[in-house]
Amino acid sequence: MTGGYEVEQFVETPDDDLICVICRAVLRCPVRLKCNHVFCKECILQWMKRQVKCPCCRQPIDQNQMVVLFKLSKSIGRLSIKCRNAQQGCRATFPLSNEYLHISNCPYEWQLCPHEGCGQQVLRKDAQAHDQSCSHWRQLCPMGCGTLLVRENQAQHNCYRELQQRYVAERRKQRAIAANLRRKMQRMQSRMAQIRRQINLLCESLEVGDLEIEAGEGTSAWTDANAASPSSSRRHHTNSSRVR
Repeated sequence: MTGGYEVEQFVETPDDDLICVICRAVLRCPVRLKCNHVFCKECILQWMKRQVKCPCCRQPIDQNQMVVLFKLSKSIGRLSIKCRNAQQGCRATFPLSNEYLHISNCPYEWQLCPHEGCGQQVLRKDAQAHDQSCSHWRQLCPMGCGTLLVRENQAQHNCYRELQQRYVAERRKQRAIAANLRRKMQRMQSRMAQIRRQINLLCESLEVGDLEIEAGEGTSAWTDANAASPSSSRRHHTNSSRVR
């Protein structure tokens, strides 16, 4: 378990009372239990997942009575440490609390080459030299034409020629789009004409049907009228007999 700071980091060997008995490293975010024993916060929380007794005195641990020792943490933060990049050549020493600030600018910190496809780790101090020779180097044209330059074509790059080629390609693309749209419009117009013809045929068919219905209704009405007046026929027959 390594919840604390490695003892080897420090310029001077820390006092024993600054060492966590669980991880055997310098206290990180120290907390005090009810029994007054001090541990790294992460160490004691992990310890409590397995057992709930103090690792020093075996007294029960009450997490609610755990106290964070801010003053002790600040005192530890003032202790001088060596840079973690000492093996790469960094000889800097600084307060523990300034470690992040130093690492952010340390010339001996390993960095990943930013160019896609390279993947090489280089020291920050060597990054510029590596950038000058990296075969995966890419950069947008500084003149603003938008071309992504590679090291092989950087010297031969011509903004005017590049823009002209891009213009020609764009015009060709636009012509192809226009031709495709014209074909679609022609198909749509042909389809619309076909639909109009079908609508006209349907309307003509409906008109013929209406005329047939009207003619049928007229004949039916005349037949019904004659069938409904038999007395009229008899009177007409009687009158004819009298005349004879």
